[in-house]
Amino acid sequence: MGMLNMDFRYPGIEIKVELIALQAYLSQIENGVKSVCTSYISAEMKKYSDSDYHEYQHVYQIAEDEMPRIIRIPFIVTIYAIFENSVARLLDYAKMKEEKELCLKDINGKSPISIQNKYMKHVLGYEYQFSNKKMQDIGQINTVRNYIAHCNGNIGFLSEDKIEKLKNISEKVVGLSIESDVIDISYQYLESSMHTIESSLRELMSYMESRYGFY
Repeated sequence: MGMLNMDFRYPGIEIKVELIALQAYLSQIENGVKSVCTSYISAEMKKYSDSDYHEYQHVYQIAEDEMPRIIRIPFIVTIYAIFENSVARLLDYAKMKEEKELCLKDINGKSPISIQNKYMKHVLGYEYQFSNKKMQDIGQINTVRNYIAHCNGNIGFLSEDKIEKLKNISEKVVGLSIESDVIDISYQYLESSMHTIESSLRELMSYMESRYGFY
């Protein structure tokens, strides 16, 4: 044990720093999008100084639609990855503290977050569980993340069942849309997803810190 009664093996110390860094990076994404698009337009328009609009309109279409999507899309993969990795580290620490034999990977379930809840309840004896709302929201983020990782945003490479599932999610959340067979993610969707992930991790860490006497 150390300063402030904190066990420095506890991964929550690093996870909180990672969340701060990721949130800071997210806050700069839109500035980055604007900067990249402005630079692209400036460079491309040098080629069309004496051209009519129809000859260079694709430049603005790429800058306004394609480039923001390309920049934003990978971030949803990062957002879910920090959640999955952080929970795994936290529960591995809990396994050590509670002196349990079973690992998280030893548990079966319908989804990653249902497995996490089952492990906390039945193995660790935790009273804390991710709420049904959190499970639904995080499950949707995971689905979007999986499809993006496999098709890079082009739903033409997905099965009909997966496309339908993705469209159903897009109807329930703000900032996620399917346009011209591609997945489009707004900054608002990234911000909302980040809030869901961060609040879920902080709730779990708060419970663990209380349980193990950290303050």
